[in-house]
Amino acid sequence: MGDETAIRLIISDFGGVICSYDYRIFCEHLARKIGRSAEEIYAVVYGNELQVQFERGRVSGREYHRRVMDLLGTEMPYPEFFQMYGDIFTEIPATCDLLRRLHTRYPLYLLSDTNEIHFGYVRKTVGVVEVFDECVVSYEVGVMKPDPGIYQEALRRSGLPAEACVFIDDRPGNVEGARRVGMQALLFQSAERCAADLESLGVVIP
Repeated sequence: MGDETAIRLIISDFGGVICSYDYRIFCEHLARKIGRSAEEIYAVVYGNELQVQFERGRVSGREYHRRVMDLLGTEMPYPEFFQMYGDIFTEIPATCDLLRRLHTRYPLYLLSDTNEIHFGYVRKTVGVVEVFDECVVSYEVGVMKPDPGIYQEALRRSGLPAEACVFIDDRPGNVEGARRVGMQALLFQSAERCAADLESLGVVIP
């Protein structure tokens, strides 16, 4: 493989790759707290445009908290909401191990559709986030995958040609979005399969 096509940057999604997540964990915790059904809370919190606006950075964490409280007709201090809303993630240990090994040889970027609370929470609780040289997150960039703008922001920060970057995501549409801007891209199915796919692109895994 010639140097012009060698992978020089590995870019990873977060949810479904580094951590699994389940919105219903939050809904069930809040339901018990305020005496409503988890289904009702899910519909109010995730079944509308508010969540999309939050992930695009149109709504701040505190504004989102206020609007959810108003929609549910309840009250909860922001720090308590932050903890409950954020605590929906479970680390995928094999991916975390793979990323730590890769980081001894390659720069790593995180590229994620996320919001101020979720990302604030995982920064504090998911140790592997510290290995990323850059975090390109939708609520700061203002666009979500598979919009070309979020991939182009990663490329802008890297200063690398698109073909020198490989992007890993568990959603086919997001993988296609990366390919449309010229990146190499892999569909994540497991850490073991991902490692094999990376090696097939010439990535050396320590």
